[in-house]
Amino acid sequence: MHLSLRLAQVLTLTVLGPTTAAIAEETSQMPSPTEASPGEPAAPAEPGVAPAPAEPAGPAEPGAASAAGEPGMSPAPAEPDAASAEEPAVASAAAAKPADLAHYGLALRWRWVTVPGWFLGLFAERNVALSTFNCFGLEGYWRKPDKENRNRTWEIVVSVGYQNMSPPDGFWLGRGKELTQDTDLVQAKGLGLITFDAAYVLRQYFSPYFGIHYGAGLGLGIVRGKVMRTSAVCDPVTGQCHVEISQTSPRVVQCGHAGEAACTEQDLLDSETVKDYGPYAAHRFQETSVPSAVPIINLLFGLDFPIPDAKGLEFRIEGGFYDAFFVGASAGYVF
Repeated sequence: MHLSLRLAQVLTLTVLGPTTAAIAEETSQMPSPTEASPGEPAAPAEPGVAPAPAEPAGPAEPGAASAAGEPGMSPAPAEPDAASAEEPAVASAAAAKPADLAHYGLALRWRWVTVPGWFLGLFAERNVALSTFNCFGLEGYWRKPDKENRNRTWEIVVSVGYQNMSPPDGFWLGRGKELTQDTDLVQAKGLGLITFDAAYVLRQYFSPYFGIHYGAGLGLGIVRGKVMRTSAVCDPVTGQCHVEISQTSPRVVQCGHAGEAACTEQDLLDSETVKDYGPYAAHRFQETSVPSAVPIINLLFGLDFPIPDAKGLEFRIEGGFYDAFFVGASAGYVF
């Protein structure tokens, strides 16, 4: 009896073992108990087979399988979207790009120009100082931010303008010349320069409202107008001078002598057609040594006043040397 029972158990394991293994391999093809239709009872599990774990209800969302990962392993972190990853870099480049770009601008300038007596004294013992407000110009510039300091810029400035160079009428004597023989009444008639120049300028800003600039350049001035000369008579003791012009020989008109009125323009004009008999019977003539063009030496320093509320608008006060000393102001706009 005991032997028969053991034999029956062996036969059962021999027959059911492969069957159980086959059933275990095919469980993935069999519907899960949770896949039963609503309202139908779940199929009972077969003896000796563990029930399959219930799967969450509802349709599986895309990417769920990959997100779950293998058992016992942490889910892989989600990779950032390529488009969203590039957005900060693109935005950063777009924000930095305008600061690196060069800008163009235009400015109008107006200056007071002077050639003082002490400066003219380097070339002429007697002279008449120049002082005029009749100087203006138009500037165009190409501005580039400095790579090492964003508050600094450098620029190339080209300009065209007009500068009056006509001092008042007066007596001139060259250095080392004889007072009684070489002194002349000098009259500048419309003397001025049409100027063209280029300069290199650096600008340093200390706040959105204030900065400084300095630079230098070279150019060319086309001389317009003429210089008229009339020989003068001067007292070697007092140094006082006057003009004695010849109207019709031997008639002589004295101008500016001992409190007399200065020669009128008509008197001097009439003398141009009369022969010159020397200082005591002179006539007016045009100076022929005036050049048709002169080099421009440009040295400048100034203050900058940007207007942040009106982007691109800026005002400047500057001074320097432009074949004459100057102080001026300008208004510009950066595009």
